[in-house]
Amino acid sequence: MTVLSIRSQDFDRAQRVDAFRSVVASMTKVDFIPDDRDAFRSETSIAVLPGVIIGHGRHSASTAIRTQGHAADCRDDVMFHIPLAGGGTIAQIGGKEEMLLPGSIYADPGEVPGTVRFGGEHMEGIYVSIPRAHLGAASAGLDAMLRRSAALTPQWRLLLGYARSLHAELPALAPEEAVQAVAHVQDLALMALGATREATEIAAGRGVRAARLREVKREIERSLVTPGLTAESVASRLGLSSRYVRALFEREGTSFRDHVASRRLARAHRMLTDPASQHLNIAQIAMDAGFGDLSWFNSRFKQTYGVTPRDVRAGLA
Repeated sequence: MTVLSIRSQDFDRAQRVDAFRSVVASMTKVDFIPDDRDAFRSETSIAVLPGVIIGHGRHSASTAIRTQGHAADCRDDVMFHIPLAGGGTIAQIGGKEEMLLPGSIYADPGEVPGTVRFGGEHMEGIYVSIPRAHLGAASAGLDAMLRRSAALTPQWRLLLGYARSLHAELPALAPEEAVQAVAHVQDLALMALGATREATEIAAGRGVRAARLREVKREIERSLVTPGLTAESVASRLGLSSRYVRALFEREGTSFRDHVASRRLARAHRMLTDPASQHLNIAQIAMDAGFGDLSWFNSRFKQTYGVTPRDVRAGLA
């Protein structure tokens, strides 16, 4: 696993643009031409895994050109451009000029020369590159998308959400977890492209489920201390059924209730050891962590950590 960072502002000001262009050309096989050499800024972070490359980029007004020579050096990958902010255009040989705007996705065959125009003050986007060999089960859907901009469907939004989370959390993942995450990204792409029935069933059992569980856990974290946090309330906010939400945790060998309790207990444990919370009594900490029953909190805390909240506060654990 490798994470590469390329920032124009890290280069010496006098040679900034030329040095930046040289590094980018060798690493990403494109040539950047800024509209304003003095004001040009570009930041790209690229997570390289076996089977998936995920990048996040933010660029001021400029043009990126993939020449015939660059294209010849590219692998047989498909890069999905997903704009997050700003806007631009892309044009490749064999296709027409397409708009790159938030809410859309563009499928870019990496071996085809083309030009990307980053407009306005800046353009920000996520880029997910997948070897074509992994997309064979959805060849018809892929062929229909290549060199075209399309609206983000719910399936593509699942891919976007998972890819952004993976890009941010990759440094903290164990190698085997990263390999599993690669399979999830590939599965989500197959689902979004409309894979064969057999491949779709496999993908639904891996990538989609993993992405949904990540969504549910994020929603739980946002509402962790909210009274009335239930599987029903989370499911309603995400447009899912409460039965499906519970099943996601059951497949992990736990339950929605136990997951919420463990996250609240972890919050309470942090507060008990935080000097900034020393003025709070244990009952207040339990309430601030989302617990409404103090005796249940004390019992569950000792069951989880092997000591009482009072022991932790006293520094005995």
